[in-house]
Amino acid sequence: MSATPTPNLIDTHETVVIFGGGIAGATLAKSLVRNFSVMLVDPRDFIEVPMAATRVIVDPDLAGPATIAFAEALVGVRHVQGRLAEWTRDGGRVELADGAQAVISGNVTVLATGSRHANPLMRASAGTMEERRTLYRRYNVRIMEAEKILIVGGGPIGVEIAGEISEAWPEKSITLIERGERFLKGSSKELACEATRILEARGVTVITGESLTSQPSTDPFAEGGAVMTNKGRVIDYALLIWATGGQPETAFMREHYAALLDEAGRLRVDPQLRVKGLTNVFAVGDINDVAENKMAVHILGQAKTAETNIRAILTGRGALAAYKAKTGNPMMLLALGRQTGVSHLPIFGVVKAGWLNRMIKTRDMLVPRFRKAFGL
Repeated sequence: MSATPTPNLIDTHETVVIFGGGIAGATLAKSLVRNFSVMLVDPRDFIEVPMAATRVIVDPDLAGPATIAFAEALVGVRHVQGRLAEWTRDGGRVELADGAQAVISGNVTVLATGSRHANPLMRASAGTMEERRTLYRRYNVRIMEAEKILIVGGGPIGVEIAGEISEAWPEKSITLIERGERFLKGSSKELACEATRILEARGVTVITGESLTSQPSTDPFAEGGAVMTNKGRVIDYALLIWATGGQPETAFMREHYAALLDEAGRLRVDPQLRVKGLTNVFAVGDINDVAENKMAVHILGQAKTAETNIRAILTGRGALAAYKAKTGNPMMLLALGRQTGVSHLPIFGVVKAGWLNRMIKTRDMLVPRFRKAFGL
């Protein structure tokens, strides 16, 4: 039996270390590397446009521009491919892609590890860019072959998947089920009603207030079957798509810093987005306890505040800024296929105009704007 690898301390003196290369971590790395030495730790070798995942499963060609190698998007950033396994007094213990381990610390640290999902369909947790693109191509075939599709979860991801598939394959039998009393609980009832109207007009069966009584496989390529709801409804399916949302990826804190987690497993942060009780350690995005919808537009706002504060700490100039949480903000942009969408926007409220929603998101799923932000 081989011995467990001895962790090696990587010297990151006067360096920003970012754990997590999703939209928050990658955005911060891109901004900060202009002036500081930056290390990004992530088990993948690429960043993915998160808003595009619901479209890519019906159009795998979009996976090309929607997945970008860190080496291309984050020039000058040192990427360490590995998973943050444990947070210690010395920094983060990382399990590297080659099986070795390292303890990585920095002058300033950012925790941006995002969420873990039921399966890798909507968010990749590890792997290479080519593996990700291959997954999408395989899954597209799986969708095309399935006549009856059950989507579990009525949040933005589930509603968008139902919209994308029903537009691309109007002949398919699609059921969308949500255990809550309505879809899209993070936004307004008006938005949920309009999205429901569009889906029902396409023949999608929408069910709210019911949950499954069993736990079918979360493997995205699992065979079909049947499930029963708590109200006795039986639903047959050839393909089951889990879209129940993610849980904060903070298991690395539980061994030594469980007290810093709230009941939902999110890190408690101060108004400046620093982890309470940890000096010069920030937490941004899905994993912090900021009371707002965990959406890209809000996460980018958090990243901007964190960047301001990191610069102030490293340069010793300027006061730290407080982040203003978007608590209760119903803003949401939904793509229900290339031609149709519905949004809840500030001032305007619910926007139903197809041309406007196409311009905002549905036409390209924000991929060109995302790539431009990374200089591509």
